[in-house]
Amino acid sequence: MLENKLMIFRRQYRMQILSALTVQIIIFAHGFSTGCMSPIVEIIQSPKTPLSFSVTPEEISWISSMFGFGFLAGTILFAVTINRFRRKFNLYILPLPHMLFWILAYFVENIDYLYAGRFLAGVTGGGLFLITPIFQSEILNKNIRGAIMSSGMLFLSGGIVTGFVLPSLLNYHVIPCIGLLFPSVFLIALCFFPETPQSLLKSNNILEAKAAFDFYNGLGSEKNSLSYSLKASETVQGEFEKLSRNILNGDSSQPITIDDFLTKSALKAFANGAVLSILYQLSGCFASLNYMTSIFNASGSVMDPYFCTNIVGITHIIGCCVATLLVEHLGRRAVLFLSTIGMSVGMFIFGTFIQLADNKTLEVYYWAPLVLMMIVVFFTASGLFGTTSVILVEIMPIKIRTLVLPMAMTIFSLLVFIMLKIYPYFLFELGVSTTMYSTATVCVVTTIYLYIFLPETKGKSMEAE
Repeated sequence: MLENKLMIFRRQYRMQILSALTVQIIIFAHGFSTGCMSPIVEIIQSPKTPLSFSVTPEEISWISSMFGFGFLAGTILFAVTINRFRRKFNLYILPLPHMLFWILAYFVENIDYLYAGRFLAGVTGGGLFLITPIFQSEILNKNIRGAIMSSGMLFLSGGIVTGFVLPSLLNYHVIPCIGLLFPSVFLIALCFFPETPQSLLKSNNILEAKAAFDFYNGLGSEKNSLSYSLKASETVQGEFEKLSRNILNGDSSQPITIDDFLTKSALKAFANGAVLSILYQLSGCFASLNYMTSIFNASGSVMDPYFCTNIVGITHIIGCCVATLLVEHLGRRAVLFLSTIGMSVGMFIFGTFIQLADNKTLEVYYWAPLVLMMIVVFFTASGLFGTTSVILVEIMPIKIRTLVLPMAMTIFSLLVFIMLKIYPYFLFELGVSTTMYSTATVCVVTTIYLYIFLPETKGKSMEAE
């Protein structure tokens, strides 16, 4: 058991983890831009707005919605480039729209700058949830894949919390400068890692693929050392030969036909992916992070909404840590369902409290909205938030994975736009209680479906069905 717990520290996985951590930088950057929106939405509507123009609530909803449009555009764009260009090329162009977003945010002169900026941030977001899971799944060993890919959500959460905190502490124009730093570091660090072996094999560059495979399995730096293990080398060599056969001679090397999309396993994967996407978005998992400060304002809490937002952000990080620790021990299904059950219960209780509480109750139990939202966010982060991208990659058939994932992400991005557009209406017009009841109901219905039909994918090889 101890050996299994320490497996992640093996030398064989060192370069895999370092390359994955490099990818997490751009994930952190995306989280930072997402987190910044919650306090900035309140700041630019206040009398002390740093902007030279006023912003209406309707314009605020469109600023958020433009992210959804961009997310859809990014999904479509990278769905085209991911199969035409190598993985690293896609990673190189991924942060460019994100950087343009921060440049526009710095030089903002009217509302159109913010619309365009959020659209561009969405383009990177759409590509991020498509490119990075595929890149990481191709370089990570199945023994550590779940934990490392789930840790990406920890970095996303860390970025969100940083975005929650800094806008209330720093001048508005300092934030874009910080935002530009992260993608710049990512682009530099990415230069030190090779292309994925799978991508090289698909273009028939076998020698380069072998060198990349050795690099990611820690053999490149060990061959000349006394600690180099011949047995380990033979094991890795056998794994590369198996990978080569699967890609060059297996199903994934055969032409894709319409029949490949109509198999029982493919149709089941499509349905599970669609329901999982609905669960992720319509449960408010992502949308609530964009409006966390507004949720506390609308709840009638007498506590400082910015302080509450920061505390919830820290809770989100803790939840992501829990997901990273448990996903390889309990499996994907257990972690996901514990998360959604906890979310549902927390949201129903939160909605009921806000519905029944009067002003006196809110003064006495001033801490209740914060504690209840912490419970909801903890369960969100400890499962659904961290495992969705892992499961989406693992449930798809290998032969059509790189074609199906963009389709799944297109549905995902449409739901992003829809949720970011309707969430403020629910929150500000229908109230916190109705919002919580609605999102909790989505959790319950989709969880029942997934409990019946979603398979366990822990330990599944990415080169086998």
